[in-house]
Amino acid sequence: MNDSGIEHLSQLINPNTCGILWLTDEPLGYDSPGAYEVNYLLDGILTKTLEQANDSQVSPSNFFLGENFGKPFFVGHNVIKDKKDFTKVFDTLNVASPFITEGAQVYILNKSKNTANLNVLKELKSKNKHIDFEILAV
Repeated sequence: MNDSGIEHLSQLINPNTCGILWLTDEPLGYDSPGAYEVNYLLDGILTKTLEQANDSQVSPSNFFLGENFGKPFFVGHNVIKDKKDFTKVFDTLNVASPFITEGAQVYILNKSKNTANLNVLKELKSKNKHIDFEILAV
């Protein structure tokens, strides 16, 4: 992705957007799909985190907290290797719950090929009816 991805993403994020759920097949790295855009949204927090971690310290689940329109803005990242890993996304939402208000918008940045046989949107909406989930295409 590139600057046009950032521009597109910046236009989608609004005051009602409280976060992004980011799904990948592998642990985070500088070249992870979506890393450039997420790093931009979080004012470089992703890059700082990766600089401080070595390969053995990179976690399959990450939670980043920044600010958007003067409100907390989270990015919850989960590595999805198989269907059972998807349950970790609900743990991420529990961590994010203090920052999610009724009817708030949470985007799903799904860069995991391992979710091909899973209806991510349906799964999330079935257990979190008070959140407006939308697939983010960047």
